Amino acid sequence: MRGQVTLQVTMELLSDAIFGSGFSVPGGEDIAVYKDAAGYPLVKGSTFKGLLRESMGNFLTWTGGQESDLIALLGESGWPGPDESRRIHLTDLTLEDPPADPSACYSDRAFSRMEDGVAVGGSLRFAACVHSGVRFSGQLTCSGEDVPLVQQALMGIKWAGTMRGRGFGRVRVRGAAAEEHPVALPGIASARCIRYRLRTETPVLVTDLARSRENTYATRDYLPGSAIRGMVISTLAAEHPTWFQEHRTALLSEQTRFLSAVPTGIGVPIPSICGFYEDKVGENFRSIVNGNSFTDSMKRASLGTFCSLDGETVRFWRAATDGATRISRDLAGAKKGMFQTYGICAGQELEGYILLEDPSLAEAVAGALEGTVWLGADRCEGFGKCRVVFREAVDQPAWIQAYGCRTQAEVDATLYLLALSPVTMLDMGGEPCGLDLEALAEKLGIGKAELCVCATTLTESGGFNRVWGSRVPAAAMYDQGSIFRLACDRAPSLEKLRAVEREGLGIRRGEGFGQVLFLRRGLFEGLRRKEAVKSERGTLAGTAAAARRQRYRWVMEHDGELAAGKLSRSQLGELQDLCVKAIARGGDLTELNTYLEKNLTGRGVRHGERFRRAGALIRQVLDTPLPQTIRMGDVPCADSTAERLKLLCLLLTCSRGGKE
Repeated sequence: MRGQVTLQVTMELLSDAIFGSGFSVPGGEDIAVYKDAAGYPLVKGSTFKGLLRESMGNFLTWTGGQESDLIALLGESGWPGPDESRRIHLTDLTLEDPPADPSACYSDRAFSRMEDGVAVGGSLRFAACVHSGVRFSGQLTCSGEDVPLVQQALMGIKWAGTMRGRGFGRVRVRGAAAEEHPVALPGIASARCIRYRLRTETPVLVTDLARSRENTYATRDYLPGSAIRGMVISTLAAEHPTWFQEHRTALLSEQTRFLSAVPTGIGVPIPSICGFYEDKVGENFRSIVNGNSFTDSMKRASLGTFCSLDGETVRFWRAATDGATRISRDLAGAKKGMFQTYGICAGQELEGYILLEDPSLAEAVAGALEGTVWLGADRCEGFGKCRVVFREAVDQPAWIQAYGCRTQAEVDATLYLLALSPVTMLDMGGEPCGLDLEALAEKLGIGKAELCVCATTLTESGGFNRVWGSRVPAAAMYDQGSIFRLACDRAPSLEKLRAVEREGLGIRRGEGFGQVLFLRRGLFEGLRRKEAVKSERGTLAGTAAAARRQRYRWVMEHDGELAAGKLSRSQLGELQDLCVKAIARGGDLTELNTYLEKNLTGRGVRHGERFRRAGALIRQVLDTPLPQTIRMGDVPCADSTAERLKLLCLLLTCSRGGKE
């Protein structure tokens, strides 16, 4: 995307707006606003693209423009993407000036369907909306020749979100040239190994088809080497076509190997190693590959996705991932159905390597790893924006010195082979066979290697060839983290181990497959403990999920208290309606308190007794900090009068459902 223009896009709400998430909140909204992990509203990149497509299509129709321009800039269904010279890349639109309390961005509205001037029973719906006056901003990158057309299309966006017919979602959108402050990274003139680090600036979708189901698309929580390879190759082909044609063979062969970029944690990251077990209380941590004995009380140890080895301790983590609900449409724009995609969250750093047989290629390859790069799927719908924050020339990947054999004295006839990426070798008939021990023994310069024990997982690794517009046949492979204990007839030389680690094993090594590491025997056999590495992002998401679980637990524990007072369904409904009104009025409890006081003291002792328990519970919830009510301990969670009222709404909804 070098040489293109980046526009800073602003969207100002001229009325309240509802950007639906596709979900509802029990006891709260039937239509919930799409929020980020911190609870602030945002406009998804895919939503922004849809608004832009609609506006640009109208503008081209009114001015006699060509539909081909719309397709060139925004694509069409089934577009394989071989030419991205004019494709628009855009980001989510996020709040320009977020308040300290996310709840200050929202208000609640109630709607019902009317027939002959009378509300239809059961049609009452609640929706959360974002206040008017709020400003969102994001970025859009396009070709310089298309800037006037894009700016006109942006100004043509007048409405956004749902319920536009009720007056919601009137907006003003503008795009102006963004101020960019690129950070120049040191050049690399010659190298056999390039280490680089990326930071995700938007969510990145790397679909894992093996774990995807129907309308839910799972993600890998790392960037495969094939994705890095495709980005670098396409950049070089577009920006340096002559040089690329001269070096095409070397770049596309297995002489140049693009390894996966994995999330950073503490220490040198490698895939979490299979075969570790522990008892049900999380103790007696041990590996089956070491020949340890096990009992029926043992279970597979949870080790995240990536780890580092520190003495006796395995420190583990995983990338933060999240999902978004989206709507598929046909060519005419009609809705076909909802689906959910998961991706790597923004704000994380991932580190990878590129191995080069020809050091002279390093300067051009490193040049493609600079500034903003776009990776993964749906890059033109608000996903896939990354920034290269670091790169350097190194002698070899850091995991070799950290965990591999460093001297010949550390190499013996027992080898622990770890798959750093999916790997499979081919047999004599050209079929995938996992490990070909005879071929491996030959590479190690020994007579024989036997498999003693292993701990593995399997995956199918395919791909997509954009030139031919077809999928690459999937091959069954041992997944990353698989480990094998091999018994050799003699200790191989350290030089042979290094050669296998450098060259990899099996097929598709140019895309990062087949990368292996021979772990130091003493290091691996000495692992006795595990420790989770907590990330700020993961803690935030985990806290929100914990708070949600605690709310539901509290509701189930206190549901019987309202039922014991023998309040009718209509009386419970009146209480819930007053709570909803109080939320919409910014936490004003006047009407709710008046209603409770009247029913507790103004209508007789017997009537007041029916409301006594409900009134005491409501006042207790409203007067007590929410973390204390739902027993969150020292873990912080959002707390305000509105949040406490929402908890009461959840309880009242549950109680009304059980009343006869």
